[in-house]
Amino acid sequence: MSVLSGKKIILGISGGIAAYKTASLVRLLIKAGAQVQVIMSPASCAFITPLTLATLSKRPVYTQFEKDFGEWTNHVDLGLWADVMLVAPATANTLSKMANGLCDNLLMATYLSAKCPVFFAPAMDLDMFQHPATQQNIQKLKTYGNIEVESEFGELASGLIGKGRMAEPENLVSALEYHFTNSLELQGKKVL
Repeated sequence: MSVLSGKKIILGISGGIAAYKTASLVRLLIKAGAQVQVIMSPASCAFITPLTLATLSKRPVYTQFEKDFGEWTNHVDLGLWADVMLVAPATANTLSKMANGLCDNLLMATYLSAKCPVFFAPAMDLDMFQHPATQQNIQKLKTYGNIEVESEFGELASGLIGKGRMAEPENLVSALEYHFTNSLELQGKKVL
């Protein structure tokens, strides 16, 4: 049995080209037995559809506070529900919002309400990733206790080669497994 079995995971998706990888990520998390609640920023819907992710997660995908039929999506309840939150991809814009408490969509409201550990996987082009403001935001998030799943080196959407690729879905799953394995060991429970 996977250490992720039964874990409640919020996957926050922001609007970058790496969002296409989240379909594979959701599949892997579900296969590991996790419950996955996807929350998408409005911009992310241009890169992957909520329908795709709802089908894979077997749960409705949230993109805004109010559903089309008038039901309120409570960001506080979502923040309390989760065992962990993973923001992937975390674009430069989303990292800035997270670091500075800007709350202009459901994803950011849920992040600010989360009582669980928060992981983030930066994903952007090389120059954006290297910009001092982005690096400062990453460091700031770490001081808040957020956990970075580092960007990977490789070819970027622009054709440039360098650091800024979102960690591959398998590596994101491994980071969560490592977190929960260490959490259980700290609680004195043996992990099989």
